Amino acid sequence: MKITVHGGKDMARALEAWPVPEACDELTIDAPQARRFTNCLLNSPINCRVTVVPTENDAVSYAGLFSGCRLLQHQPVVDVSKCINMAAFFKECREARFNLYQFRQTANVRDMRQCLMGCVNLAGNGLQEWDFSGLSSEDAMRNFAHGTTFRTECYDGLIKNLFRQAKVGTLPTPMHAVDFGSARYSPLVSEKRQFLIDYGWDIKDGGRVHIDLSDTEKGYSKSVDDAIKAHGDQWLSAIDCSPVAKSSRNGTLVTPRHTIHVSHYAPHIGHVVRFWRGETATVTAVARHPSSDLCIATLDRDMDIRPAKLLPRSWRNELPNSDGPPTRYPAGSAPPLILFSDGNSSQPPGLMDLSFVAASTSTGVPQYCSGGARAMYPPSIQVGDSGSSVCFLDGDRLVLAWPLQSGGGTGPWLANHLDWIDEASEYRREDNDK
Repeated sequence: MKITVHGGKDMARALEAWPVPEACDELTIDAPQARRFTNCLLNSPINCRVTVVPTENDAVSYAGLFSGCRLLQHQPVVDVSKCINMAAFFKECREARFNLYQFRQTANVRDMRQCLMGCVNLAGNGLQEWDFSGLSSEDAMRNFAHGTTFRTECYDGLIKNLFRQAKVGTLPTPMHAVDFGSARYSPLVSEKRQFLIDYGWDIKDGGRVHIDLSDTEKGYSKSVDDAIKAHGDQWLSAIDCSPVAKSSRNGTLVTPRHTIHVSHYAPHIGHVVRFWRGETATVTAVARHPSSDLCIATLDRDMDIRPAKLLPRSWRNELPNSDGPPTRYPAGSAPPLILFSDGNSSQPPGLMDLSFVAASTSTGVPQYCSGGARAMYPPSIQVGDSGSSVCFLDGDRLVLAWPLQSGGGTGPWLANHLDWIDEASEYRREDNDK
């Protein structure tokens, strides 16, 4: 059911505690002449898509617009470019799991007190793009996100954003009691955070994130460092790279006759796969995963190449802080992963950091993301396209973590899809792990 509410010049508390019909899945508030939406939906049990028609005025107040909407999980559509007041905008929206990027045009906002206060389950991204230059008083950020938890990835981005604005002098100062809840920042932004404090911002948060590596991570990762230290610029000579394809859109041999790829760049039947050491084979069939962005290609012959190993099922349980804030590591100290870029690139294999662990909002699956190439090593680069192989090392043996799927270094964790891989390839996993 779609409901449209038509309003006049003042929508303050117009729908306070409104008993929204259970069948309503979309609400439009059509009041373009209104100058105030203060507490418009205060304490409403609403949980559907809410669209506010853009104002025709030069300035509008959205203070408390969604305050107390504890059940709201759907992405609201609100043009805040003319907004001058966002105080308590999402206050106590406990289930707010939507993206904040849409609300980034905040240059005219003068007051953001308690804007995200009590959004305990906030999972969205985008706060890194907000403009804080219009804040008009020393208390304009008081208790901004008290009781809320941002992921470390998002909080780091917010600190960097504030730092950029402070450096060019557009960030108002001083600012009292800027509460970012229990968000924890990484060592990568420690100096920028301190700069903001020295600049005049009284920042309150959960402190610096704890850094640790599981034993599994240490074991897989140490081989990369050992190879680099032992062989210098020729460290790849100590690694068996043969299962990695260097043909268009890449792929990795996971059985003697099967390569794994991302499904959106699936090889076509008849495609010639060229492996790292020069061997070739032709694709004869492709099996697509029913729900994940994965596919397996069958080759026309068994390859005389050791397939890459795959992460064991237990790997997910070894991830640090997989159920809490993501973990970041100081620049240059994180154990590297090997990234084999797609065959369209002339670059050699590069290195990725184990920079942080992020839980996918759609699947709940932890994923590593890259925070930058390892500049401390000569061959360190970060290039690649979908399908590029992201690998750990176990001795001199490649262990495929995932085929690169999208920006930021993420991909589908193969450890969660071993049953499908075995079924699609009709292969016994224990044979692959020898």
